[in-house]
This record gives sequence, structure tokens and C-alpha cells, in this order.
Amino acid sequence: MNATPPPGAIPESSMARMLEIFDVRPDPVVPSRYFGDSDGGARRVVDGSQILGQSIVAAGKALPGHTVRNAHALFVSAADPDIPLDFIVTPIKAGRSFASATVTARQELKVRTSCTVLLDTPQPDLVRRDAPTGPPVSGPDEALPAESLPLPGREVRITGCTDIDDPGETGPPVVDAWLRYDDVPSRDDLHRAVLAHFTGHLGISTALRPHPGLGTAQAHHTLSTAPMGIAVTFHDPVKWDGWLRYHHEATFVGAGSAYIRGQISTGSGRLIASFTQDAMIRAFEPGPVTDIPGAARL
Repeated sequence: MNATPPPGAIPESSMARMLEIFDVRPDPVVPSRYFGDSDGGARRVVDGSQILGQSIVAAGKALPGHTVRNAHALFVSAADPDIPLDFIVTPIKAGRSFASATVTARQELKVRTSCTVLLDTPQPDLVRRDAPTGPPVSGPDEALPAESLPLPGREVRITGCTDIDDPGETGPPVVDAWLRYDDVPSRDDLHRAVLAHFTGHLGISTALRPHPGLGTAQAHHTLSTAPMGIAVTFHDPVKWDGWLRYHHEATFVGAGSAYIRGQISTGSGRLIASFTQDAMIRAFEPGPVTDIPGAARL
């Protein structure tokens, strides 16, 4: 357990702290209510995928005996990292096999995120096909360190890209990232929260990659960008040891938005989750965004 920081201090970001954040705390009085903190990092911005991970854990705790299969979150309002999150799980149906619920995250009565969750009880295989689609890619040994994604306890490498945020580094709207964690949690619900967390990190970078003069280094300066919704589906068993591959493909960008789909597979090539992201990509007006080449603007 991390030491308690002095009053007013910002806790250091780390994977160990993220695991504590994912593990939302039950309200001792109100059933299906949970509390959670946030990691705003140096930018003091709460990742929507962090709240998605917390919502997955909250749903699993509120509906014991079921496993989260799919979660779809809409990030309707930016969260403040200094205010605790209040999660309310509202079951829609809880049967012997399947269950469903909505999870609403609030801060001081303001809704920040709404998440719909489908749960079930794992079943034996009737048939199985769990290889990721698409051509093979080089492994983590050939990938390059992602210096812009630091988090103690987690290593990120990106295939064929030296700086994923650089507006001058262009390529196809496809990004493969390799991740490795120093410590993998033993609990299944935390496995799912960890997998969901990184689904929000590289989608916008993938969408901008083919466009010269545009990159996520400009985000919150000349470009207004944010994930607006993430859906993740888990393909049991959600277990891994060593490297994970996150494959991203931006299939559409335009009208101030982007659509990204992705797959998460183990280093041995077993597909364990799939995800999609809807993102906002817009220009701040007026301002230095006019310096971006006209042909490259969205």
C-alpha cells in the first residue's frame, strides 16, 4: 500500500496507485454505491478509461457471481481529479446466467460518466477461435519505447514509431503498442480494469497519424481532443503473463470525430479483448491552429 501523501500534495502516478484507484470502495450504508479516487497526473486530467475501469469493478462487486463481459461508457463531462467519484450501480436484470446494469459516476451530484455493463457466468467452450485478425507484426523487442506514456510499473513500446505524438511523424491509421506490467493483479475484475484502462490512450493518435502537421502533441493547445465513448468486450479467459499487444485501427475521421477499433492479445497471440472508441477531434478557434497546413486540417 502506498504511503499517505501529506495534505495538499499530489500523489505520485504509478501502476500500483492505479490498481488502488480501480478497486472502488463500497459505501457501508447504501448498497450498490461505491467510492473512488482519481489520478490526474501532471496534466490534472482524469482519463475516461480510468472511470471505465472503476465502473467495471463496481459492477462486478454489485453483482457477485457474474463476470463483466462488455462495458460501454460515455464520458459526458470532464472529471476533477481532486474530487472523489461516487459510483451508483443500478441493476437492469440479474438472472442465473446473464446480468446487466448501469453504472453512473458522479462528482458532487454532477454526472461525469454513464456506463452500461453486461455480465454473465463463464461457460465451457462449444467452439473456440481466439486469434487476432490482421497481418502479424513485429514483437516487443523490435518496438520503440513510448517516452510520452510514462507510468512507473508499466512499460509501453510502439511498433515502427519513434514519437506517437509528433505531428511530423506520419503513417497509416494503424498503431500497435506492446505493454508489460511489473505486477499483474490476481483478481479477475482488476484484470479487466487494467485492460480497459489503456483502451483510451492511443486512439486519437492513431486517427491523426496519416495527417501531416497534426498530432496529439497539439492536444489541448491548438486541437480540442477527447475520447467520448469506449466500449470493451472481454473474451475469457482474461489472463496473461508478460507482454500484451494493443492493436488500433482508425477506420473513420471527419466531421470533428474519429472512430477507432482495436484488439488486445497476449504475447503468445491469444485474443483476450476487443474495443472501440469514439473520439472528438476539433480545432480551437480562433488561435494558432491557423498555422496548421490547410490541407491537413480536419
